[in-house]
Amino acid sequence: MEKQEEIVFAPYDRIVKLFLPIIPRKLKPNHITFVRLILSPLLIIPLHYDDFAVALVAFVLLAITDMLDGSLARLRNQITDWGKLWDPIADKLLIGVVVVMMLLKVNLSLTVLILVFEAIFVLGGFAYKLHDEHVDIKANVWGKIKMNLQCFGAGFLMLGFVLLQPVLFTLGEVAFYFSLIFALLSILKKGI
Repeated sequence: MEKQEEIVFAPYDRIVKLFLPIIPRKLKPNHITFVRLILSPLLIIPLHYDDFAVALVAFVLLAITDMLDGSLARLRNQITDWGKLWDPIADKLLIGVVVVMMLLKVNLSLTVLILVFEAIFVLGGFAYKLHDEHVDIKANVWGKIKMNLQCFGAGFLMLGFVLLQPVLFTLGEVAFYFSLIFALLSILKKGI
């Protein structure tokens, strides 16, 4: 008997469920992931030109696509191997752009730590796959918390630059430090 894969639902799935009837069935979670994958590098442009308000709006919209594609996949039972691979890559690309462009301006050592942990995630996933092609590396609750903390951290940093409020930089840094704890827990549980 084949073991049924356990789906970990996120708290925001309930919110997405309210809007599910108006989201066209033709819109697949992988379409949303692909859009995030393509648009995340474009976030470099407003960040490079210090247009933090535009960058913040774009970042929030891209972060919402992460919530939306995952929720749609779980709620409509449309989890695919392509999505399992490319959704975390799109997440890491989005966070990586912000970390390199924003966090680097505030805290060099934290920037290096975040990038090293993200590299460990990617390389660890490949190593697990090479060792055992049947292993299923997937998101776990610790990885979801890590990603949410990174999104809040990035948002606080950008908002700090928009409002010129140093306390927001501190909140952003704290969120990123806490994300490292959850990243470690996720790695120990063989998740992403």
